[in-house]
Amino acid sequence: MLRQNVVRILVLIALSVFLSDSTWAQAPAASCSCNAKSRTLVIRYTPDLSEAKPQWPGEPRPILFMSLLVLNKAQTIVRSTRSRTISCQLNSDQFAITFEPGVPNVDLLGRCGAEVTGVVTVKRNGTVILKEQEFENMNCHERERMLERITLREGSSKPELTYVGYKQ
Repeated sequence: MLRQNVVRILVLIALSVFLSDSTWAQAPAASCSCNAKSRTLVIRYTPDLSEAKPQWPGEPRPILFMSLLVLNKAQTIVRSTRSRTISCQLNSDQFAITFEPGVPNVDLLGRCGAEVTGVVTVKRNGTVILKEQEFENMNCHERERMLERITLREGSSKPELTYVGYKQ
């Protein structure tokens, strides 16, 4: 019994450290760049921001999906989520990009619990052109590839989706 409690406490401490602000670099993140000159909007995703930062030069501060979670006092249960919306104007097109965390299990210590991903919805001139698109499969045991990049061009209502396999 004592051993089980010690193990639980160690798991909670490890999870608290993982969820603390100092370790957000290990969290899934997305970034959005709006380039009026090239008339493109590019949304990028990474399951680990520390690996992606060198590849995202000059982009605005990324959205950290773990920071959009509202957790219980013990920081083990997701009580609710928040969203973040970014606007992008490309000449005659107004884009609204809404980012939300994808939570496969509200119990962060449960099956797939800590495997939070991101979900994005894109509107062009008020019309949804990409609805609740997951960057990674919510079922962490079925993840074979992830959505790494979404490119939208001025005048087009069809987003270009770029998927990649996971690195070994």
